[in-house]
Amino acid sequence: MQRSADEIKARCACILGNKSIVTLVEASSSLSAAYEMVFAKTKDISRAKAGRWLAVLRRDYLTEYRKLILTKPSHVGNDTAQTEKEKRSCNIKRES
Repeated sequence: MQRSADEIKARCACILGNKSIVTLVEASSSLSAAYEMVFAKTKDISRAKAGRWLAVLRRDYLTEYRKLILTKPSHVGNDTAQTEKEKRSCNIKRES
């Protein structure tokens, strides 16, 4: 039986605000690894289970997972990355 993306999101909601746990799940290679890594860090079975559910979301609903977990730096998404030349000109203006 496959669960819906909404049900899985509800099951992992308690860890979504914890960047260090989410990072562990992102680094995991399997559902079991996600559980073990989170449990090793937190010693909390409910958070470990939530980490496993987040890994399930990644496996079964990758698009939903990506929407939930922003993996790119904010400057990339909003086209504000600066070239080296632009950075130097900004620094010169600040020094003036």
